[in-house]
Amino acid sequence: ALLVGVVPADALVGSGVLPGDDGWDPLDLSTKDYFKQVQSFILSLVPERKYRIGDDEVPEQEPEAGAAMPTVGFVGEEERPPALILRDYREAEIRHGRLAMLAAVIWPLQEIADRIFIPESFGSMTIIYGGPTLPVAPLLMTFFMLNLGYLDIYSSEIKENESGDAFLPGECFWDPLAIMEGAPDSMKRNMQEREILNGRASMIAVAAYIFEEGMTHKPVISLAANDLLFEPFFLVPFVQAWLDTQFGSVSYIDPGI
Repeated sequence: ALLVGVVPADALVGSGVLPGDDGWDPLDLSTKDYFKQVQSFILSLVPERKYRIGDDEVPEQEPEAGAAMPTVGFVGEEERPPALILRDYREAEIRHGRLAMLAAVIWPLQEIADRIFIPESFGSMTIIYGGPTLPVAPLLMTFFMLNLGYLDIYSSEIKENESGDAFLPGECFWDPLAIMEGAPDSMKRNMQEREILNGRASMIAVAAYIFEEGMTHKPVISLAANDLLFEPFFLVPFVQAWLDTQFGSVSYIDPGI
């Protein structure tokens, strides 16, 4: 990826090279390859696959006792450029952001559907603690996650057979509406920044949903603090009070008089 310029070698936190870079990394996590180390550790727990040795295959030679081995990260791992480490972290951020954007919309839709179709049990059910509900959120999230999983398999095949390591963070090689086809680089960067910023805001929103329902045991759409988000503007109590003070004394005059 560095050689073909997909991920610039100077793409570090604070460089402004990658979209959505605010230059904030107080713990300097972007230079620590925990992602690859954890991945390698998990793979090391999987039993090694045994292959039959054919006539034209040469068995892999075992390393000699006392032979020097790389010591960076886990055994057998080579140190990677910081730009590729940051690329993997950005990939994980984009994936989590996409799921969070779906959850931030589907979560309140679930509770709105419950309030409309099963009002007798509304208020006793929350996403966190469960209760009588319609299967809106489980079915929609399952549908989207299955499709995202298929998209991951599709993009991983392209990465393995064609692009290799030369891919942008979050790249799925899938644009059925051809939105980005022929778009200038500035437009592509703006779209990437908007996706990242919306994903970050959605992750914060989902965390707020979890905190609110966990502390109050009530649906998020029924909390007074969220009226502006989930209720028509003219039905919010303090907005109604303000409208009454402004227009409550206005009387209707029949134009025919």
